[in-house]
Amino acid sequence: MVLIPRLVKHPAFEKAGAALMRALDSAAPGQIIFVIGLSGSGKSELRQEAMWKYAGQPEAWGVGRLPVISVRATPSDKSYFSPKEFMGRLLLSVHEPNLEWFRRARDATGLPDGIHLEMESKLSNQAWNHLSKNRSEMNMRALFERTARARSLRAIFIEEAASITHVHGKQQPGDHMVNYMCLAEELGVALVLFGVPRVNALWQGNAEVRRRSKFIYVQRYRADKAEDRTSFARLLLTVSRNHSFADSQLVIRTAARTYHATAGVFGEVKGYFERADDIRQDAGVDAIEDVHLAQAIYPDSELSTLHQDAALFDRLVTPATCKA
Repeated sequence: MVLIPRLVKHPAFEKAGAALMRALDSAAPGQIIFVIGLSGSGKSELRQEAMWKYAGQPEAWGVGRLPVISVRATPSDKSYFSPKEFMGRLLLSVHEPNLEWFRRARDATGLPDGIHLEMESKLSNQAWNHLSKNRSEMNMRALFERTARARSLRAIFIEEAASITHVHGKQQPGDHMVNYMCLAEELGVALVLFGVPRVNALWQGNAEVRRRSKFIYVQRYRADKAEDRTSFARLLLTVSRNHSFADSQLVIRTAARTYHATAGVFGEVKGYFERADDIRQDAGVDAIEDVHLAQAIYPDSELSTLHQDAALFDRLVTPATCKA
């Protein structure tokens, strides 16, 4: 067995990464950048790598300065997004910054979500619980703004941005987006939001947000594109090196079925082969066989959801047809 790196820089990943760095390097103060991809497309890994490249070497930051932070948007108020809780996350990120993301991106170790896991622990401690209960959202925002300016913050990366669309009653997701757009403008920072296709609710129907935003798509591999079919086959061979197969041609011979089982998404391919390997181990055999791959396909309901999400993503990336 040949172990492959945790991060596989396949064509779709590298293209999106290059586009994100161009957007960051040319970002005007208050710039909004949306990075959109299906679950498993590599958004978290993109975020970690982009933070590392954008921040540069810590020795050049200056004492007490912090060029970039990363926070996770989570529905914490009875499954709804809480602006106050999110502001607490922003405040914690500049008040007690965790720089593990820099080391992990540099040496490609650990999970890209490690920084968020540590934040969850900090948010649950007594001191931060007391602060969140006894300070208003506006008070925490003012403190965040002062600290962000003092640290010369240049960019805020928001993971799982689609959670911001989970709003109460008559609230609109775009209302939160306008609020954070204004925050970015006031601080002169770039706002980079990573999310699945339903994150489009944050700009739909709001021309101001749409106009000020750049959009980067972490593409899936499309069966209707010859170039994608070639790249997908190469991806299958790369990912399959981490497993033993009974037939050296099995991966390529079943590529069409694998595509249907994964919708051409990198993370889904990785998970599909891992499930097949688990089935292989349960069967007590030494190598993955065709039957194990067949049994690793999602049930109909889950596979249908995957393809529905893929169809939504495809609609987002397809330009409208304008008649002259």
